[in-house]
Amino acid sequence: MRPNRTALLLSALVLSACAANPESGAQKLSPPAGSQPAPTRGGAKSRRFALRYEATVKSAPAGSREVDLWLPVAGDTPFQTVILKSVSAPAGYTIAVEPTLGNRIFHVRVPASSLPLTVRLDYDVTRNERRTDLAAKRSGATLSPSDRDRYLAGSPLVPVGASVDSLSGFDGATGDSLAVARAAYDHVMSKMRYDKPANSGWGSGSTEWACKEGFGNCTDFHAYFMSLTRTHGIPSRFLMGMPLPPDKKEGEIAGYHCWAEFFAPERGWVPVDISEADRAADQQPEMTEFYFGGLTADRVEFSTGRDVKLVPQNRGGALNFFIYPYCEIDGREAPKDVIGRRFTFQDV
Repeated sequence: MRPNRTALLLSALVLSACAANPESGAQKLSPPAGSQPAPTRGGAKSRRFALRYEATVKSAPAGSREVDLWLPVAGDTPFQTVILKSVSAPAGYTIAVEPTLGNRIFHVRVPASSLPLTVRLDYDVTRNERRTDLAAKRSGATLSPSDRDRYLAGSPLVPVGASVDSLSGFDGATGDSLAVARAAYDHVMSKMRYDKPANSGWGSGSTEWACKEGFGNCTDFHAYFMSLTRTHGIPSRFLMGMPLPPDKKEGEIAGYHCWAEFFAPERGWVPVDISEADRAADQQPEMTEFYFGGLTADRVEFSTGRDVKLVPQNRGGALNFFIYPYCEIDGREAPKDVIGRRFTFQDV
């Protein structure tokens, strides 16, 4: 059977809900509503590649009944074009859009007796470099009240308020949103270093961790930035994806990469990638400027936001962020060691 290509918009938009195989017809996944990127400059580079996302649930405890598996699904954004060329999965899977953040989510439920379960999503992706024209304005670039509230709100790992300034030592800045965001960007660059020592606690995307420890990965850098900008009245949000090695044309992708955007009135969403700026600072100091408003084409975006809700709703609650396979066995989160994952790419 081939995937159903009819879109059904209720509380979520179901894009496919039947059996599939590697020869399934391609699907075009449109960008979520409300994208308002700031104006960009010309001359951007692009990169086209085939991408495979593979997840395996290896086993379940004896006596288990049902297994649920959720995966993030990449789709179009203003800076990437995505064709989902094939889906290899059991009958009854769905690909739906969570209505609040617009994340596309694959889900399938199978009997535990049918394990192991392997799902493969094969994509054709074209990703464009992003070079924001920070001097240009965009007519009508505004946020709805609900989006503004959402992207100014704090959370347990990304708090907002006076305690953030006290903990971080950030004294704010005067001027418009661009000036304040740049001051926050420079502050995080000065206080953090990209480092991932084993068993040290990095990687949860915690502002408190970043402020106290001064090192971490991309989640920690951008949690810190979002706490600072939100505290000073600038909406900001978290984007999760995968990096492609700029010096290789094919191979495996080891893990995820994230970045952030802030919203500047009369301009729109402006990207920052502070952890990549930090990593490049010694060998390519010019990239410190580039990554305030710029993103390379060596990436693919999968999901937006922290505290991500799944569709259909899982029993374990919202996820801290969503890029890797998430599995529940009889309503309980599966142990990490029973879930395998493999991501590969090849330039086209």
